[in-house]
Amino acid sequence: MTPKANHLFWATLALGLPGAAVLLVLMVTGHLAPGPGVIAIAVILGGAAAIIFRPLTRLHRLAHRLEALIDTLPDQQLDQDPPHESGAIGDAASALFRLERSWGRDRKQLRDGLKAAQILFDALPDPLITVDAQSRLVYANAAARALLAGRQGVNELAGRDLSAGIRQPSILQAVADVLNGMSPRTVEFTFTDRVDQSFEARVEPIVSEASKDGDARVLILMRDVTALRRGEQMRADFVANVSHELRTPLTSIVGFIETLRGLAKDDPEAQTRFLDLMETQSTRMTRIVNDLLSLSRIEMNEHERPNDEVNLHQTITMVVDLLTPQSYARDIKIELDLDALDGPVIGQADELAQLFQNLIENAIKYGRAGTAVRVAASLRDDIASVSVTDQGEGIPREHIARLTERFYRVDSTRSRELGGTGLGLAIVKHIANRHRSELTIRSELGVGSTFTVTLRRFG
Repeated sequence: MTPKANHLFWATLALGLPGAAVLLVLMVTGHLAPGPGVIAIAVILGGAAAIIFRPLTRLHRLAHRLEALIDTLPDQQLDQDPPHESGAIGDAASALFRLERSWGRDRKQLRDGLKAAQILFDALPDPLITVDAQSRLVYANAAARALLAGRQGVNELAGRDLSAGIRQPSILQAVADVLNGMSPRTVEFTFTDRVDQSFEARVEPIVSEASKDGDARVLILMRDVTALRRGEQMRADFVANVSHELRTPLTSIVGFIETLRGLAKDDPEAQTRFLDLMETQSTRMTRIVNDLLSLSRIEMNEHERPNDEVNLHQTITMVVDLLTPQSYARDIKIELDLDALDGPVIGQADELAQLFQNLIENAIKYGRAGTAVRVAASLRDDIASVSVTDQGEGIPREHIARLTERFYRVDSTRSRELGGTGLGLAIVKHIANRHRSELTIRSELGVGSTFTVTLRRFG
């Protein structure tokens, strides 16, 4: 028997039972014949069923409506047709309809708010995750999914233990401390399984009086501080390198001055020799200072891409003319193959001149005497590539990645002897960055090195 039929049976029995009992007593006492009595009882029960059927049906519809409202999914909308009922049950149906509309508005606002919050969290550049009381991942924004998905072989984050994605004792301990009621924590850790990445993580509790198992209890916001830490280290290295580079010639000059005032005071030949050495050291300091100023100026404008029209063929030819005396002094021939540069490129003429001057000058310095330095250009679509190739000793593979660092030298002694400041390739890199171009370095020991720069053609 269905619930509706069961309810109808008992409601009919409850409504018709008093009258049926009276008739039954009359039949037992002989005041009513059995035949008419049975018919009368059937009529009473049938009438009771007819009376109770319609309101019971309406009440069942209300019950089904309430069940549907309870079971409605967050994104599901109920049929919002208003009820056409009258009486007390109709009033109850109208009140339920108003409740549905009010609840629907609240659910829509909540749903829209959750979607907006998710969009906001996904737009954050910093990884954000939440975990429950068992340190299981509840939510991860887009940045966190990009950072953690696939790490340690974990692809699906939701429901996984935090340690499956972040195997860092410091952050795991911080989460455990916050779950145990301690104050918020800030920790720093480094991922080393791919490329070293340093993060600063803020671990905060999520306080809720109605939280249950599986709800988020801790929020972890991670900020990538890799560039900041590298910048700090680079600044420290830069200060140390500048101090070292300037201290050496300054110490020499101070020593020469003391010698000229003392032992060489009356020795013209020694005075001449020491003055020449002082000039060499002061010239070296001047080159360092000039390169530092150039590097600083380029870095200040590095975010602004130049948009001038530059005749690269003419610029490189002018640079080669300036460096011809140096190439003759080292018995090195400069070969040009720039026919492919049939049009201008986008850039800043002075900076591109400095870029190719540094590259060609390095090729002359480190090329073997009696060899050639080749400067060649090629075109592909709207990109012009210019390569500078020397026939020197080559660069060991482990040094290539660091060549463009400030003051980095493969052979410090030889570089200083040749007048290098250790800043030439750093200047090249920053000029290339400003021009949004690519600098590639290929080298083979005993054969030579090739430095290639790409530039976008004008127009």
